[in-house]
Amino acid sequence: MLKDIPPRSALAGLALATLALLSAACALAAAPKRDFIITAAKPDRLFVIDAAARTIKSEFRIPEANGFLGAIVPSPDGRIAYILVNKMESISGIDLDSGKEVFRANLSSPGERVKCLFAFDVTPDGKELIVYEVPVKLGLSEYVVEDTRFAVFNTRAGVDAKPVRQFPAPRRVHTLLSRKDGKSFYAIGFDLYEFDRASGKQLNQKGVRNWDYANHSTPDLLAFWPVSEPTGVFATPIYSSVPPASGTGDPVPKTALMTLDLTSGDLQYHDFEDTSALIFSAVLSPAKTEAFGVYSQLSKIDTRTNTLAKRVDLDHTYYAVLVSNDGKEVYAAGAMCDVTFFDSTTLEKKGNVKLTGCTDQAITSPRVIRR
Repeated sequence: MLKDIPPRSALAGLALATLALLSAACALAAAPKRDFIITAAKPDRLFVIDAAARTIKSEFRIPEANGFLGAIVPSPDGRIAYILVNKMESISGIDLDSGKEVFRANLSSPGERVKCLFAFDVTPDGKELIVYEVPVKLGLSEYVVEDTRFAVFNTRAGVDAKPVRQFPAPRRVHTLLSRKDGKSFYAIGFDLYEFDRASGKQLNQKGVRNWDYANHSTPDLLAFWPVSEPTGVFATPIYSSVPPASGTGDPVPKTALMTLDLTSGDLQYHDFEDTSALIFSAVLSPAKTEAFGVYSQLSKIDTRTNTLAKRVDLDHTYYAVLVSNDGKEVYAAGAMCDVTFFDSTTLEKKGNVKLTGCTDQAITSPRVIRR
């Protein structure tokens, strides 16, 4: 039996190798997480940007994007980016480590053309993708508009995913957001609707265009950027008008911040200025004491006093605004071919990353993941 015992030198080598593996594993586990910005650009590019290093970490091609790149939704673990492509008729899931397409749902079929108007989301457990579908039946001599619907896909279904269930949806929906408990989801359109994830039953309806906001006109909003990180609160500018203080004259246009807490379901509106600048999208700071909005200017809003705190002009328009997980930086992206970094306190420009080939991000919705 003694001859089967490895030599002492071999045992020592095995011990050292084991210690090295354990040390590497501990170092990996202890490595601080970093912010990465995911964005896409025409005709078929997906970029992962290291926010701290101000560099492009990865660049991938999305199969059969067909020149269209829409909303981006990251998986809860930040490992997969789901992106609307192919003229709003497909959703592609790209592994952010390998660049491989690991999921694809082609919504249309030979007898039916189906569009997703930006509204889809992955559930908090990462297991399902909920998609808002606008279908049209294709006849030989006519097109027949069908009822809008929600389609639910299993995210592990691979590159030929089919719906596991479908249920009716209201018209004019442009944003889907899952509640943090995973039991229901919100659809934002003319109103805010809440649906049970499993059954599709409508649970609630709150005013958006049909809001109950005293002395305010019917509002308007363009909530195409489904950003709720890092707070779990979705924010968007919303516009309306109020009667003049004097009681006579033209109505006064107002800009408010609409917020939806994806944990509690609390929906709020707060005016913060007489409309003086267009804002496309907004995001809350981690402390929720400030919000940032962007278009041709970068705006900072004090959410404690509901006032405009600061505004700076930009060298070109940006459609999307993001904030770092530590709240120290604001990222402006979308519209053109760069991502710009700003100090969240002063709004001073801190850096800029240009995408390879200076390709256009257009109406995609950049997101922040932390890994």
